[in-house]
Amino acid sequence: MGRNLFRRYFLILFILPCSLSSQALPIEQNARLTEGYEYNHRPSLKNLRSEQFFSFPFEMNGEIEKFIEIYSTEEKLAYLQRALDRAAPFRSHIESMIREYNLPKELLYLPVVESAYRVDAVSRSGAVGMWQFMSNSIGPYEIEVNDWRDDRRDFWRATEGALKKLQYNFEKTGNWDLALAAYNCGLNGLRRTINSSGINDYWTLIEEDLLPFETSRYLPKFLAVSIICSYGGRYGLEAEWEEYMTWERIDLDRSVDIRMISSMSGIDYDLLSLGNAELVYDVTPPADSGYKLKIPGTFADSLIRILEESDSKFMEFYRYNIKTGDTLSEISEYYKVPLSLINRYNEGLSPRYLRTGQTVIIPALVKVEPYRSAEELNISFDDTYIVQKGDSLWSISGMYEITPELLASRNRLSIDGTLNIGMRLSVPIIR
Repeated sequence: MGRNLFRRYFLILFILPCSLSSQALPIEQNARLTEGYEYNHRPSLKNLRSEQFFSFPFEMNGEIEKFIEIYSTEEKLAYLQRALDRAAPFRSHIESMIREYNLPKELLYLPVVESAYRVDAVSRSGAVGMWQFMSNSIGPYEIEVNDWRDDRRDFWRATEGALKKLQYNFEKTGNWDLALAAYNCGLNGLRRTINSSGINDYWTLIEEDLLPFETSRYLPKFLAVSIICSYGGRYGLEAEWEEYMTWERIDLDRSVDIRMISSMSGIDYDLLSLGNAELVYDVTPPADSGYKLKIPGTFADSLIRILEESDSKFMEFYRYNIKTGDTLSEISEYYKVPLSLINRYNEGLSPRYLRTGQTVIIPALVKVEPYRSAEELNISFDDTYIVQKGDSLWSISGMYEITPELLASRNRLSIDGTLNIGMRLSVPIIR
């Protein structure tokens, strides 16, 4: 979704601290904030102290200065601007959660370093989402990954999990330098390094080359990005004056198609899809999963009323009449719907006992043209194949670009049956 779409919904993108600092602080504190800065220019690093503008103390050093210079280039500032624009829908929510956990406000900018605020980000190591969770690290944080959803892309659950993880890291390490380093390289690995070296200071661990290369750059990069983003106006980042976005989660007593929710409620589809980016399909999981739909707060009351008052299922379905030779696996593959879901909406349906003319209800998880069976496609099985040694239904069907189920059906065979050498099979004519 482009920046123009965001601008319809949100107020003040990311540069609010420097814009309002003179109103929010006493005069003497204002003087401390601006000390060491040249008006309308980038901050002078000379005599700069972290307590002037940061929630937790640190010593300005060459590593941080190096990353400030890197991210002050035109190319990197454009990169930061895009990341901050992407964060616009989530900023208010994440800020409120950071305050609720009583954590440093600068953690708002950690996803800039982690993923450039992309909810669909995937790293080379397989970490997913704006907070970059690995699949083996989600256990304690109520983050689910299944056929329906990947909560690592859920801005709400992932933010909650990330803040809990950072809070725990701080409790175990005693300072934010090490807590942030542990977020990158893992708390257990960091503690082993500290225990074996006897060094409990992040910067000394860097000097002694005891941390992984990425972790040795992680904290100075985060501090540099936080400084620039917190005072973006001084670096040429755009200040946008638009309304902050709030989100609410609503309980669902049925599966709903967010395309239909968008149409009936007036919520922009792209925004609704972004807010529920964890969904594998445009359809929410079954009601018994406990899934909560996230919607812009301004639409909450009206959408709840629509859901309560409407008899509509808020979900689209295809209706397909079984024809001779059809198999559920073929139908499932064509409509890109798991067999388990077809079974859920067709109580008593048996893949072994399909009846010609039987109607099957298929959730419209993706848009496709109506399914046409082999007969409807005029695929004729007018040729013959002689089974050779090593042949199987799968290998033969692959040669003729048909499914093994269809090949078995046309030859009155079981999909799990054995083929005998010399057996004659009806197959399509290859053109």
